[in-house]
Amino acid sequence: MRVTKQLALATAAAGMLALTGATAAQADHSYGAEAGATSGRAASYINPDTGAATANPDVDPNSSCFSPDQSDKQRFSDPGTANRNVHNDACFLDNGIKVDGFASFESSGVGFISACPDPDGAGPKVAVLSDKNNDGRNDLCFQSGYQMKGTAGDLEFHARLNNNTGTAGTQYVTWCSDTDRDGCSDERNSSSIRIDWSADGTATYSNDDDSSYSGWSR
Repeated sequence: MRVTKQLALATAAAGMLALTGATAAQADHSYGAEAGATSGRAASYINPDTGAATANPDVDPNSSCFSPDQSDKQRFSDPGTANRNVHNDACFLDNGIKVDGFASFESSGVGFISACPDPDGAGPKVAVLSDKNNDGRNDLCFQSGYQMKGTAGDLEFHARLNNNTGTAGTQYVTWCSDTDRDGCSDERNSSSIRIDWSADGTATYSNDDDSSYSGWSR
């Protein structure tokens, strides 16, 4: 889907939610006074991809929204590929329930966002992947809601992160409630992960604890 069409659909979706906000809030426990706002606390984590080619052995195999592992060490992908990408999943949690809302993944440091999947395929929800700072790397993934495809991963948000340039260092990715769709710098309800990219996937460039975990609930 072209970005211009996605933006138009996102604007239309926001208008629809503004008109039906009370109904959406009752059905999904998610929408506040502002269309697309969420009442849930942000929780972002690295999916260990157990059993997949992109499996991350240094990530807790039980990593989830409820017990997030938020640091990873990964090898570079081969040039021009995403064969060693990292899956970043996230949720809004309201008293242990996953709720919906507008959200963005925003990347900084080395690496980029390699995939920003549409949450519901041909449905009304949209995803927009963009290069916010015009440096040639996609660094902002806006999604108008969580995944609803009738498959594994529903009720969560998803992005894929990659580094195939051979530039070693840390990629920081903040996920946030983002009703104005402009990134996370002006948002309080956020949660962050980091990935240390290197040639052999063992180097560490940052503190290796999970102190980056944060969340704020409206």
